[in-house]
Amino acid sequence: MSIDCQKRSRPISSRHQRVVRFGAAVVEFASIAPVMILFTFGLIEISRVSMVKQTVTHATREGARVAVRPNATTQDVINQINQELSAFELPNAVIETVPAAIEVSEPGANVTVRVRLDMGSVSWVPNYFLFSDGEMLVETVMRRESTN
Repeated sequence: MSIDCQKRSRPISSRHQRVVRFGAAVVEFASIAPVMILFTFGLIEISRVSMVKQTVTHATREGARVAVRPNATTQDVINQINQELSAFELPNAVIETVPAAIEVSEPGANVTVRVRLDMGSVSWVPNYFLFSDGEMLVETVMRRESTN
């Protein structure tokens, strides 16, 4: 009895090659998909924070424009800022003005309008980038107008 030790050179069928290649593609996708999903949600979250920051900046500017008018009151400023922020439904926005009572500030004096937001209320995905520990602070300073 003799044993033939020569390798058979038999071509691999194209169907077998497709199955092997499909298996490799599944493994590659399974290894990269979690990273890509994490990256995608990170981009969405950072974009949301940037969009809210721009909106709050716009709201403080509009509030400061109201504050510098000669007959403006602090309540007018708060109402204007709340109106600007209402589109994003941002809860717990702390609105401050310096001086606290705008009505008593002199013409030509600087008026500061400041809005503080808890980052946890800005983020769509809680604790995704540890944004919930921080605070967003935006302020605008303008000079009060005179009636002359």
